[in-house]
Amino acid sequence: MHERPQNGRVPNPVKGRSAREVDALVTEHLPLAAFAVNAVASRISLPSHVSRDDLLSCAHVALVEVARRFDPAAGASFATYALARLQGAVLDELRSGDWASRSVRAAARRTDAAADALTISLGRPPTREELAQSLGLARSELDHLQVDVHRAVMVSIDAEVGPDGASLDLPDTGESPERAVLRGERARHLHEAIRALPDRLDEVIERNYFGDESLTDIAEDLGVTLSRVSQMRARALTLLHAAMGETWEGTPVAATGGVRARNQQRSYLDRLTGRAGRALPSSIPAPPPPRARAGAWITPERAAARPA
Repeated sequence: MHERPQNGRVPNPVKGRSAREVDALVTEHLPLAAFAVNAVASRISLPSHVSRDDLLSCAHVALVEVARRFDPAAGASFATYALARLQGAVLDELRSGDWASRSVRAAARRTDAAADALTISLGRPPTREELAQSLGLARSELDHLQVDVHRAVMVSIDAEVGPDGASLDLPDTGESPERAVLRGERARHLHEAIRALPDRLDEVIERNYFGDESLTDIAEDLGVTLSRVSQMRARALTLLHAAMGETWEGTPVAATGGVRARNQQRSYLDRLTGRAGRALPSSIPAPPPPRARAGAWITPERAAARPA
């Protein structure tokens, strides 16, 4: 390790200092190396693949170099002179082992800070578009930055779990034919259950979950309050849970609520199970059709019923 240059020049070893004097100076101030490593680790989050022992060895080597170059005539104590240089040596070692450049790391820190600020102001995690607009970047530039950061993440092949206790096993991206069939059938049952929802509950679910519309916009278009739309979504999710339990998992879900709610669930399930025997045009449903902002929500059934 080499000491950082000062004023463009690298200081030379002090003449006349013997190896025994250097050894004595290093031995006396050996704890400074561990202190420097701990000081750096307290300021930044060390990556999981970085060993503290490696950083400590780097600080020991830097301590020897600092002891050779220390000049007591400068007016500073050796501890004051050495500590800053040991921390700099540890930081240089971390940067040398980082696959991401300093500009990428700085941009990643700005992105994290902007995401935290937007989460506090919006009360929810920001979307990619909102985050890119806050940073003054294009969406493609933000995506490229996140790809560069992810490429720099290193995982030990010998580790079984990460710091949070989660498994580090690589995910199985391959899908067997059986899983593909089951996934398609489950999606078909769910889509059919959504289309069978009564009282415009299907519209709320499709627009909120498939159309990425907020409940506020849906409430404004439907002419109801936000709390009413929230109740409609909660009721729709309850009915969908009962539908998937009975038609897919084969475990009936007991109806809850008043008499009207129980009758609505029973009628909904009877209507849904009556549809189950009919053939569907596709095993995997297509996304819902777009909705014109000035018009009403148009589903395939309503579109077929409209005159040409």
